[in-house]
Amino acid sequence: MGRRPLGMVWRIALVLACAVVLEFVGNVALHRWQERELLPVEQVERIAAQLVEAERTALANPVDRRERAMHRLATRGLSLNWVPRSVITDYSASFEQLGTMRARLVRAAPGLAGRELRLTLIPSEAARERDLIGALQLADQSYITFRISPYLGAPPSPGAVIAMHLLLIATVLGLALIMVHALVCPLRNLAEAADATGQGHVGVLAVEGPPEVRRVATAFAAMQRRLLDAMEDHTHALVAVSHDLRTPIQRLRLRASLLDDDEARDAIAADLVEMEHFIESTLAYVRSGEDEAVRLIDVAALVSTAADNAADLGAAIAYRGPDELLVIGRPLAIKRIIANLIDNARRHGERIELILAEAAPDRFFVAVEDDGPGIAPGQRAEALLPFRRLDDARARDAGGAGLGLASAAKAAQAMGGALELGESGLGGLATRLVLPKNPPVITV
Repeated sequence: MGRRPLGMVWRIALVLACAVVLEFVGNVALHRWQERELLPVEQVERIAAQLVEAERTALANPVDRRERAMHRLATRGLSLNWVPRSVITDYSASFEQLGTMRARLVRAAPGLAGRELRLTLIPSEAARERDLIGALQLADQSYITFRISPYLGAPPSPGAVIAMHLLLIATVLGLALIMVHALVCPLRNLAEAADATGQGHVGVLAVEGPPEVRRVATAFAAMQRRLLDAMEDHTHALVAVSHDLRTPIQRLRLRASLLDDDEARDAIAADLVEMEHFIESTLAYVRSGEDEAVRLIDVAALVSTAADNAADLGAAIAYRGPDELLVIGRPLAIKRIIANLIDNARRHGERIELILAEAAPDRFFVAVEDDGPGIAPGQRAEALLPFRRLDDARARDAGGAGLGLASAAKAAQAMGGALELGESGLGGLATRLVLPKNPPVITV
């Protein structure tokens, strides 16, 4: 039976605990570094033995000869003296290094246990190190004083201490961020899968991470499959209905051609053309999110060709943009959107301007501006919804099924872009297609 994975709460607690432990260990290490001793164990043992020998020598000599005897016992790094009274204040109980040194001396010379042994620190004479000053009380209440030079290393500069603490904080934060990144990675994959589903893409979602995220991912995968199946069924039904309507439309057109009444025949023919246009618009809207292989294209050539085609059909259109602009995209989808926007501008205006430019280093836009009535700012969001006809600018007698802008917006979104509506420099509506130059490949 496998080990049960830790939940999200426990993983977050583990990250916090690791950060606290790392901070504590780092601070202890920094403190040790700032107050590092310079004496090896062997030297401490020799000093303890010398103190025991100094005590024996002092007690064996008269008072007037003790000071001279101490000077003879002094060695390099350890000076000895005898005084009848000591003014040294003991700080070994409040200073960690001094308490440690006392314990090391007693451990090396057990005879010093229970004796009055005063220890303190003073600055070294020759450098920034610190010396150890001590006083050992003898049986006659006099003292042997000693000086160990140097004892502690030079303290680091304040700038070095601050830099080390900042480095410690950065290290702890970096490790914590790495651990947090591992925690949120499954959530990010889940969010990317949700975005991909919204754009009609589907892939295998890895079920990983804490148990809570695993349950969400499993439920999302099931919901994703049901949602995409429902969308596919809806699309197939709509396409089938639209396709089946073509046959009765052709029969009605044939019967209308047999009518003797020219006015009625023309009215029926116009209605049938409108019905066909509605069907084509519906099919274009349904298929606007379908996949198309991306490749390197010259979008400038594509846009200028669309302008030339519209001009050949009698449109007063002008192209303004570069002669070449290479991007990675779906040429057929972009061509359909531009043709859709130009057709929309032709229905509601007389002059059209087609503009191609870079919106950002990684994005470009194609703007179609007309001199028509435009769309009020408060109605622009509604204009991008399917089957919406706006009273002023999009009356039924202007043609259209209310799907032109909606189809363009849906196709733009499927390519990672957007369709924006605004004011035209010609006084009408400006539709702005914004697309990435190199759209990301959606993988789940």
